[in-house]
Amino acid sequence: MLFIQEVLSYGNEIIQLALNAMNDCELGNQQALLLLILTRTNNDINKEMTDKFFEEYPRLRSIPPVESVVKYICEDNFKDDVYCNTENIHIWERLSKLKQNMLEYYTQNVCEAKADGLFYEFHSKFYQMNVQLNRLRLVIQPEFHVIKNVHPVSKIPYLSVRGFWIDENDKKVKIFTKSLGREDSYVDGKNDGDMLKEATKQIQHLAYLKYLEAYK
Repeated sequence: MLFIQEVLSYGNEIIQLALNAMNDCELGNQQALLLLILTRTNNDINKEMTDKFFEEYPRLRSIPPVESVVKYICEDNFKDDVYCNTENIHIWERLSKLKQNMLEYYTQNVCEAKADGLFYEFHSKFYQMNVQLNRLRLVIQPEFHVIKNVHPVSKIPYLSVRGFWIDENDKKVKIFTKSLGREDSYVDGKNDGDMLKEATKQIQHLAYLKYLEAYK
């Protein structure tokens, strides 16, 4: 598809310029700066993919369902701090490939109007791809609740984190649980910044393992 190829070419140019500019930096700094450059332009690139799609298929822009689907696939709308996590590069690559596959599949089966007899098959597969996309986005930006429990004997409060997953019905459900230790080991208790970072890391790890189990 032309618009995907153009966006990928644009992304490769950004990478090359970034690498050229960072030749004298240490490896760790190179990786951090490169990720910052790529992810800070990520929302712009996502929106550009949406625009380029409708440049290639202008007649579809006036169809609300198509516009909504394309925007949903292209535009992740993550929080700003998610783009700064240098440990997520390998997951971003998976997200990019999945979005490309979804756009190609959607274009071939809807925008190019394949036979009506394949309607059910198309929607079943596209629904499964949509669930996969939502799951991968939840890996990149985990959602969780921190819970305080008091030991019945010692009366010492402990913290644990419960994380969400996307079930087969595309609904968020709590399935991950991880202990975070005693509440008094964190300066600000349930609101401690370091604790929330650790909770995010733990739930992301569990969610990614669950994702790999489902999509090898």
